[in-house]
Amino acid sequence: MRVFVLFLLLIPFVSAIISYGGGGGRRKNYYKSYSSSSSEEYRPRPHKPRPPRPPPAPAPTPQCASDWMTFNRPQGTWCVKVFYGPALQVTAEQLCQGQGATLSGVQDANENAQIAAAARVVINQNGGGNGEVWLGASRKPTCPVRSSCAALYTFDWTDGHTTGVAGFNWGPTEPNGIIFPQPPRYLPWGQQMCLDQLVSGNSNTAQFGYPHGSMDDTHCQNTFKMYACGKRPS
Repeated sequence: MRVFVLFLLLIPFVSAIISYGGGGGRRKNYYKSYSSSSSEEYRPRPHKPRPPRPPPAPAPTPQCASDWMTFNRPQGTWCVKVFYGPALQVTAEQLCQGQGATLSGVQDANENAQIAAAARVVINQNGGGNGEVWLGASRKPTCPVRSSCAALYTFDWTDGHTTGVAGFNWGPTEPNGIIFPQPPRYLPWGQQMCLDQLVSGNSNTAQFGYPHGSMDDTHCQNTFKMYACGKRPS
């Protein structure tokens, strides 16, 4: 009888232990489920690859300034401007260098005509009449006198850009290679080592009766009214 009573007293304790254990299992399952869903929710996602950077913008194409002539030569663009300012050849070269340029050569007949036309405008802005334009060329050492070389091969362009002989537009009998001293000018200037273009402000005939735009070999010590500077575009 006592054993039976003791058994009845133990039943609630056993039930409580069993219930608590089952609840603990459920609690463990809850935490496991919560942990699993949380890890899935906050799992770091792989980063998308960055789109490629756009290529750099191409550098702007070099151009001549708006008040310079643009000549599209086979060897590249060349800019030319005719300036007014009485000068010796060496002074004209220095003035061009002050413009970031040099005395210009002439590539072909088209350039020669355009330079002569520009010089006509310049000279008419400064009193008109006839005038000369210093160009960038020098007599070859191998052509000391007129008979040494054919006319087209007597001078070299000196600007470092002009090529060939198509730009030479000699006046009649030029280059004549006059060597001073000789009458009527007894000047110790020696041979005509430099080159100029002859222009007229209002006529097709320039100095010496030569056609407007003709070229002449001359002494570098002369003082001329104009000079043509040339440079690469920037």
